[in-house]
Amino acid sequence: MSTVKALKRLASAWPKDPIRPHLQFGELLQYIAESTPADKISARTVGAVKALEDNELMKKYPISPKMRAPASFPQHYDRLVLGHKNAALGKRRSFLQVLFGVYK
Repeated sequence: MSTVKALKRLASAWPKDPIRPHLQFGELLQYIAESTPADKISARTVGAVKALEDNELMKKYPISPKMRAPASFPQHYDRLVLGHKNAALGKRRSFLQVLFGVYK
């Protein structure tokens, strides 16, 4: 498979970002595949995108539990993920919930 075809396949399979619908990584990959000459797209480039898709760096360099739950605010990343999921679903917290730090 040529590198252009491989990059286009990865671009079409890239998940959509519901938070920023106007800014999609898959569209950037598609643009690169279409506008760049075929001899300029290397197998290394396609391999890097494939590594991003497969989370290879997360597997190679795992994050310790201490890093995921810092002692000063252990719920920080859990709340961040919850906020991202709720934003993707269109759910919002009221002003009072934000003011008093209430998370659902």
